[in-house]
Amino acid sequence: MSLTITWRGATALPVDGRTLKPATFAVMSVDEARRVAIRVGNGKVELGELFDVRGGGGGDGLTIEGDLRGVRGIGRRMAAGTMVLRGDVGAELGAEMSGGIIELHGSAGPYAGAEMRGGRLSIRGDAGDHLGAAYPGSRLGMREGVILVEGRAGEDVGAVMRRGLIAIRGDVGAGLGRGMIAGTALVLGAVGRQAGAGMKRGSLILPDLDGQAEAFLVPTFAPAGRYPAPFLEIYYRQLEAWGFAIPRAISSRMLHRYNGDVLIGGRGEVLAGIRGG
Repeated sequence: MSLTITWRGATALPVDGRTLKPATFAVMSVDEARRVAIRVGNGKVELGELFDVRGGGGGDGLTIEGDLRGVRGIGRRMAAGTMVLRGDVGAELGAEMSGGIIELHGSAGPYAGAEMRGGRLSIRGDAGDHLGAAYPGSRLGMREGVILVEGRAGEDVGAVMRRGLIAIRGDVGAGLGRGMIAGTALVLGAVGRQAGAGMKRGSLILPDLDGQAEAFLVPTFAPAGRYPAPFLEIYYRQLEAWGFAIPRAISSRMLHRYNGDVLIGGRGEVLAGIRGG
């Protein structure tokens, strides 16, 4: 039986939620789970002071409920198990996670999936800035794994990304794929300016841009023709298996291809859709 913990709203101080992951509670009773130390501000309290705890330990599942916007780092460095969150959460959800599944029914703050190494992070609402990106001063962002966002995302999505897949149904801010080293980012909505700036390798797939890609790319991306892309069906089928279906009207479009960023000798690609193509 999995454990369910519900936020009591007992403090306005910032809460460090990095202990909130399935492995922490896998072999604990409910009473033991209530006594787990959790950092609040510059001190520590027992989990039971902040959350109502119920269910049972001994499993690899964890459910967390409530307004968790003041709790940062939930699922950070998570390696296995399944965690379901119901409510908005703070920064760094699933950052540096290497395995398991996080399913968020709400929106996430900045740095969700930052420097992720594996596993799958699904966000049913919106995501903040730096989704799947690197921390300041770090050379690599997301290095493996999958991030799915049903809503919008902020700026610098996938910055300095090394591997993995990010798929976003809504719009994204400026700097998508900035300094990208490899991996794939798929956006079905509009994108902000300077997408792919400093990109070395990897793919930005933007199938709903309707031939407007040049307005959002830096001028150091060179057009390289237009063509159908049947290989994307492999991505689309797997995304559908994860519950992220791609409308047929989008998945069947012709694509413009741009190569860059040639300013740094990059060999990345931007694939932008053509409506009616």
